[in-house]
Amino acid sequence: MRKRRNGTMKSAKSDRRPRGTGGARIVMISLALGISGAVQGQVEEAPSEPPSLPGLEAMQGLDRFVGQWAMEGITDEGRASMPGGVEFTAKQSVWWVEPGRSLAVEWNVRLTDGAEVSSGRGRITYDEAAGAVLNIYSGRDRGRPFTGSATLIGFDGSALDWRGHETSGTGASVNYEVTYQSADRDSWIVDFIPTCIDGSGGPQPGRFIWSRTNPFIERLEMAPGLIGIWDGTWQDAMGSTVLSTLEITAGPGERSLRLRKTDEVDGVVRVVGDEIIWFDAGSERIRSRFLGADGLVTGGVVTLEESLDGRSHLRCAWSGTDESGRPRSGIAKLELVDDLLSIGYEALEIDGRALDMTERGALERQYDRRVR
Repeated sequence: MRKRRNGTMKSAKSDRRPRGTGGARIVMISLALGISGAVQGQVEEAPSEPPSLPGLEAMQGLDRFVGQWAMEGITDEGRASMPGGVEFTAKQSVWWVEPGRSLAVEWNVRLTDGAEVSSGRGRITYDEAAGAVLNIYSGRDRGRPFTGSATLIGFDGSALDWRGHETSGTGASVNYEVTYQSADRDSWIVDFIPTCIDGSGGPQPGRFIWSRTNPFIERLEMAPGLIGIWDGTWQDAMGSTVLSTLEITAGPGERSLRLRKTDEVDGVVRVVGDEIIWFDAGSERIRSRFLGADGLVTGGVVTLEESLDGRSHLRCAWSGTDESGRPRSGIAKLELVDDLLSIGYEALEIDGRALDMTERGALERQYDRRVR
């Protein structure tokens, strides 16, 4: 993957994570050879072959790069084509073209005003002839074309070392080494070191961080605020008091929400149903799936809307069937104001009959956040 360090940009996090400068330790081992009487022999060791480069196994290990990534920073000193001290955002997409053998990469860098200052694409593949993993890329930087290539020279499962060469449209070129270090699947710490620059104004050494983006949170900003246990109380049709609990938890990687509703009446607790809300990468939508304990099964699409008063709320358009196979559909509205969660219906249809406003109002529920 191309992690190009232009002389014009630096990561916003680079000053918080300074790079260490410790040198590598060299261990010398002496070996004493026995000699007999007056005979002395000199043993010459055959030169060892250079270690082989990471191969197909390392290529398959690059699966950790697949996904959407982002980085933020501030431009360095101003240049004729770019002002200094301006915030920028870099985004990168990585996906398999041929699983385990070839990755495609696309990236772009934009200023806060939307102006694109760099973009490009590349392909990371295992080259059988070279017996190595190669990264071939090209793009444009402030309108000027560039091309580059890098070879994976080290891989230990959590860190990757690349050695490469890049040439710009002006003829200037740079040799460089890049190291990626990661403790998890959601971020990479990148150290860029130019080793030889041919031309003026070349890139400078630097450290920056790519973070995996979360499309679920990006589309559903209020999702983290929903996590918790919520309690509601109302009277059912028989006049009994219903103590309702709604437990909302985050799914793996905070990329979904899991909801479970239980009702207690006269000391008897029953599960009403379970729901999951997640980001569907195929359709790029937030979807929901509800499984009711009574046999009701629905699916829907969730969107973040804004009310006339400027407050945000979730809107879920759903449809499904009940335990008897009768169709149900509706539009649910979920509002969160501080520690009060309100759930109502903009529309609701059961077996072909649309419920009026009064009927829908009787189904509205309010929950208070439980304070532990």
